[in-house]
Amino acid sequence: MLHWKIFYSDSSYTDQDGSPENAPKRDVQAIAVEDEVAGRRIERSENHYIWVPDRGCWRGVDKFGLYDYLIDPGYKVVLFGRTLSEEEYSAAWTRIAKDDYLPAKSAILRNERRPA
Repeated sequence: MLHWKIFYSDSSYTDQDGSPENAPKRDVQAIAVEDEVAGRRIERSENHYIWVPDRGCWRGVDKFGLYDYLIDPGYKVVLFGRTLSEEEYSAAWTRIAKDDYLPAKSAILRNERRPA
């Protein structure tokens, strides 16, 4: 299983803190997931984040991605993002970028959202 870390406005939750279903559900700002190619993949600026058990990782999805996920049978975990002011988001993003729980980010993946 890959290591991951969920970032909230003023706190975080990792794979070492507990299982995906026990993670706080609201105010997600980003989720960093260990990645063999880029060191870490960062899911951010999404309305919903889903746990993909067969891959052992998180993915950010829009409303229709959430519906698609919920329609299929099986184990489900959904987290919800929250909009922050520009200043709050900038502070959160600085904290996320400097975090050293996962390997350093070494590349931006083709399907990853670019920093603003």
